[in-house]
Amino acid sequence: MIELEPTLRLLFGQQVEFVIIGGFAMNLHGSAHVTFDLDVCYERSRANLKRIAAALAPYHPRPRGFPEDLPFIWDEQTLQHGTNFTLITDFGDIDLLGEVSGLGNYEAVLA
Repeated sequence: MIELEPTLRLLFGQQVEFVIIGGFAMNLHGSAHVTFDLDVCYERSRANLKRIAAALAPYHPRPRGFPEDLPFIWDEQTLQHGTNFTLITDFGDIDLLGEVSGLGNYEAVLA
């Protein structure tokens, strides 16, 4: 299960622009839904990608299910070349979604 408070402090501390979605968002609205990861929709500007990469890098993000023996580089360029990432980190699982199915991008999710 993700350690929510330190993860949010880390993202807020780097001024990452994001919206909490999924199970934790449901919990914040009173749902009893059990969730084990943090789902966020993030803004995809170059500056925000740089902040996300810097915020998570010290916590060893890797794609969930990615073979351990394959190298994976976590940086701004990786974020530029993808949109949605399902990651495992030292804090737990986090899903970074640049596009949310049925809703759209960060700006659409905010609306």
